[in-house]
Amino acid sequence: MSARPHNKKRNTGVIYEQLLKNVSKFLVEGDRKQAQVCLNILERHFRHGTELYREFRLFNALANCEISASPVAAVIMTEAKEAARKANRGTLEREKGYLISEINRKLGQDFYDTHFDRYRDYATIQVLLNSWRSPSPDLGVLFDYEKKLVESMLGLKQSQAPDDDVRHYDINTLVVNIMTEKLNAKFASSLTDQQRHVIREYVFSPPGSDQTKLKTIMSEIKRDAMRDLDDYLERETNEYVVSRAGDVRRILETLDHGVIDDDEIVKFLTASKLSQEIKEGDV
Repeated sequence: MSARPHNKKRNTGVIYEQLLKNVSKFLVEGDRKQAQVCLNILERHFRHGTELYREFRLFNALANCEISASPVAAVIMTEAKEAARKANRGTLEREKGYLISEINRKLGQDFYDTHFDRYRDYATIQVLLNSWRSPSPDLGVLFDYEKKLVESMLGLKQSQAPDDDVRHYDINTLVVNIMTEKLNAKFASSLTDQQRHVIREYVFSPPGSDQTKLKTIMSEIKRDAMRDLDDYLERETNEYVVSRAGDVRRILETLDHGVIDDDEIVKFLTASKLSQEIKEGDV
């Protein structure tokens, strides 16, 4: 069976944004009662612990993820697929049905006409979430929509200039890798569990959210890397190697878990890899 066609009434991201927009609209109009109706719907249906809330968190992370490295996009897609497939599809569909029913009764059909600038991006994400959960998805749909999502995460425009063919080729190559599960698995295996954990927390803890867990992991990586390097230096007798390792330690000392962006995350991933290599005797 192919993926179910997109239905904007069952698009978690779109409904959430439309509810927020209606809250603002009613407040501007001075209709506090209707604004409260929208807020109550948000609080009741998107409460912590529901399947709808979990899908919204995943949805929000994918919609607002902006990265600069293509390999990171592949890992993000792999993690997103795993997260989407953990959902209880039956419960999620029932929760969406209850949400739609309450909106229809209290806000009417005009609610769904609320304009939303990123409708196409959100439609892409919802179709992908549905497809990833489907036992027999339409591979053509997956190829097309995963390509669109990757381009969105990398900040690419839908219409590219003619002289941008090289970058376009790189993106198409990435999409082929994403679509090939074997290559995906091979890529993922080159990362340690700790590195994948860092990337997952980075993606699902966007700016403005609680990044305490991510910062804690980054702090632990720095501490462990410096400890492992010090242990290595105590055993090493080659003066040149000791000198170079000292330079590495000074670099580790500059790592700042208070700065969270693509460049800093790559540094911490490298530090994590260094610890693993020291422990395995590859240094």
